[in-house]
Amino acid sequence: MNYQDQLTLLSDILKNQQQAGFGTEDEFSQMSRLALALQNQEQLDQTMKQTMASISSYCTNGNCNENTSQLDQWIESIENFK
Repeated sequence: MNYQDQLTLLSDILKNQQQAGFGTEDEFSQMSRLALALQNQEQLDQTMKQTMASISSYCTNGNCNENTSQLDQWIESIENFK
């Protein structure tokens, strides 16, 4: 899976969590793995790497309702980067 596929998958999971208002433990685990893998991609600029670090942090607390505005920003950032 290349980095663009990883970004698409991550964006899709974030959108699902945003719509549902919650995320499963498996989703958070998968997002964390994706974000960590993407942080090591040289194709991503520093801003996207910081976004990935924020998403990794979000995965540890996992509260969709408290992070609604951040979810919007992350999804927009990923969509704009792709």
